[in-house]
Amino acid sequence: MTLGETLRDAREKKGIALDQAGEDTRIREKFLRALEADDWQSLPGAVYTRGFLRNYGEYLALDIEELMAAFQSERPLQNDTPQRLDPIKPIERGALIFTPKLVVPAVIAAGVVIFVGWLYYQFVSFAVPPRLAIEEPAAEALVQAQEFTLRGHTVPDGKVSVTVFPGPDRYSDIHPASDGGFSVAIRLKPGPNHVEVEVLDASGKVNSATRIIRLDTSVTSVQGPQLVLEQPANGATYTDGPVTVSGHVDSSVAALLVNATPVQPQADGRFSITVSFAPGQQSIRVVARTAAGAEVQEQRTVSVTYTHAVVFVQIKGGSAWLLAVVDGTQDARTNKVYPDGTTLTFVGKQVSVRTGNAGVTYLTYNGQSAGAMGQGGQAAERTFATP
Repeated sequence: MTLGETLRDAREKKGIALDQAGEDTRIREKFLRALEADDWQSLPGAVYTRGFLRNYGEYLALDIEELMAAFQSERPLQNDTPQRLDPIKPIERGALIFTPKLVVPAVIAAGVVIFVGWLYYQFVSFAVPPRLAIEEPAAEALVQAQEFTLRGHTVPDGKVSVTVFPGPDRYSDIHPASDGGFSVAIRLKPGPNHVEVEVLDASGKVNSATRIIRLDTSVTSVQGPQLVLEQPANGATYTDGPVTVSGHVDSSVAALLVNATPVQPQADGRFSITVSFAPGQQSIRVVARTAAGAEVQEQRTVSVTYTHAVVFVQIKGGSAWLLAVVDGTQDARTNKVYPDGTTLTFVGKQVSVRTGNAGVTYLTYNGQSAGAMGQGGQAAERTFATP
């Protein structure tokens, strides 16, 4: 009995169909059929055939050694030496070689790009004028009050000037707030007023805008006093210094108050007062009132910051000897007796104030009142440093 017959006989005795044997052993049915038919040419090779035969023999519970011996004796002689294959030659790719033909155009192209970028930067930096927007009035306006507050926005580092024709009346050195907002009170003449607003930024570029404001004086009405608040600009920022509040009123004003503090205008109606504020956003309210009780008011908001110790000294209620030392150096104005009503300001990283009459020496540090230095006739010393 041949090897193939032995395999087929064992399978049939177990009642196993050929396709079932293929599923159980995971050997393709055509290879099992070739084994049982001794058809060695249809099998993939000696190595694979031995593997099939071993698995199939174990599946049929046959002696594996006898099967291997029978296979060795019955199969025709075959060359089991693996065929040597020539290695695949890699595809040769040409290397990128930088030659003058490649380098010179690349350098020229890069130079052109850099030059164009530089030109664009110059245009943006030096050719584009600073932003300027007049918000009040937004267009040509008709008003009935001689005083008009012009408002707008520009670059924070700009300087704004306003010229009103006929006249001309010029309002200059207007500093915008940190957000660029600015305002200025201008005086109009009856009829059309040509208002020209100009801004000059830190790089020297200029922009301008114009408005026509017509003053109609044909309507007579009972009005309050005239109040023009020139400084500070609304939203302005102040560093290490008091805020100057200035403007002018007409002759009908009997009382003028700046944050509830009485202010005496000059004969021509102009007024100016310095106000010390604590750090932060502060409000300024100016009220002008006639003897009959009619009043007008203006309000501004400013921001105050301190980078040094700012000490304001006021002698109030008597005289006092005073000595001030700023950053280790005696202030040349001091070391003497000051009369009642004297005010002095000292600014530095460290400020020391000595007095011979603490009860009449009042201090304000960075806009915040520190009160009297002590009791009347008492010597005292206070030192303040940069916050």
